Amino acid sequence: MFASRRISTPIVGKREMALSRMRTAAGIISRCGATSVEITQVLGGYGAGTFHLYAYFQSMEHSMEVSNNLMNDVAFAKLAEERELTPSAHVTGPELARILAGEPDPNNTAAMVREYVMPRENLSEAADMVPGIQDMLKGHNVNITMWVPVIAEDMKRLLVVYSAPDMKTLGKGTDEVGMTEKFQKMLVDASKLGTLDRSFGMVEIK
Repeated sequence: MFASRRISTPIVGKREMALSRMRTAAGIISRCGATSVEITQVLGGYGAGTFHLYAYFQSMEHSMEVSNNLMNDVAFAKLAEERELTPSAHVTGPELARILAGEPDPNNTAAMVREYVMPRENLSEAADMVPGIQDMLKGHNVNITMWVPVIAEDMKRLLVVYSAPDMKTLGKGTDEVGMTEKFQKMLVDASKLGTLDRSFGMVEIK
């Protein structure tokens, strides 16, 4: 699986316009063939206050097909023109990542993302940690996935995503699992593979 991400940082006083345009973009990307799309708002941490638009694809070929469709879509071109004439946000992306380990749960709407700077030779060892983490999270309704960039400004990252049906469940899982000695030891082991330098929490919005 592959996923693209566009980040919108609203101009002060233009939040609703920026969000409306992101919803329009999500609809166009979905119509152009993405497997699924979602919009999130970063509530805290790195990029707090920004909106993210995620689109998911079955393969690299599929992502390029959708990208080509967007390049030839009249509505998408019109949206880009509107943004240039009347800016409402600073939009960056898309960047593209592939899943390294785990499987996303489409029913989850809240997530905590932890970004590691990690040498490529350590990615396999990091992925091998996922089954053990999943065992620790079993029964807490928290899911884990790992992603690595394919087309991005910074190619040295590993993104670890903990997701849950809602923020309360995610917080409870952090209390009951994330604070345990076993989980903390796992984080120490992970720190030997790469450096954690960003973290943020986000929730899906409709």
